[in-house]
Amino acid sequence: MEQSPNQAMLTGAVKWFDNNKGFGVLALPLGEELFVHIRAFKPPPNESIKSGQVIACDKKHDPKRDSYYAHNCHVLSHSDDWKAVLSLLGKDDTVQLEGKQRKGQQHSLMELAANQLLKGKDEDSIFKMVTSDLDRRLASSLFIPYAEFLEKVFVRALAKESSDRLLSRVFGYFGERITPDILFRVWKASKFRYIGYDKPGGYEIPEEVLNVNATEIGYEELARIREHSFG
Repeated sequence: MEQSPNQAMLTGAVKWFDNNKGFGVLALPLGEELFVHIRAFKPPPNESIKSGQVIACDKKHDPKRDSYYAHNCHVLSHSDDWKAVLSLLGKDDTVQLEGKQRKGQQHSLMELAANQLLKGKDEDSIFKMVTSDLDRRLASSLFIPYAEFLEKVFVRALAKESSDRLLSRVFGYFGERITPDILFRVWKASKFRYIGYDKPGGYEIPEEVLNVNATEIGYEELARIREHSFG
């Protein structure tokens, strides 16, 4: 069945690609693979396609072979492509790429995509990319996993000074725009640094936030509440 025009594009990593012959295979999560031809790229890539490169594409059905292939592809490079990273958050994003081992090597598609998009961008561009339109794109339940992911990829992909500055700036931005639902999740998990709060001691959470989430408060949280007055 062909993909509906309303469905989001898929994201995959190049398992292998023969640039001389102009075709290869994309690896998608959950072991799915798609045939991809150079003609499927709109516009055509400026450089050779490499193994591990992350591609966004549609999936199209080939009735003659009763199989699927990649269509309307592009290499992730623009800031708006960060939505592909967000679409993988909280899901199984493991892909199998060719490697020295016979079975290949497992990689996080989300990390491959993030590293590709961070490369060559300055701090202001990265900040805008990772904070843009989060009210619409990011569910409250995924806020902490997203902050944890940013912390991990920034540390690995950027120089320490740049990573530290960006994390401080991004987490401060999150704290300025925090919703009651996210505030409760942060408080319950004691992940205060993700909202730019790094002072010693506990965090004083408004009583109304606790009241709304009363059914999710256990004995451990009650003990913490007793230690602080309400804001």
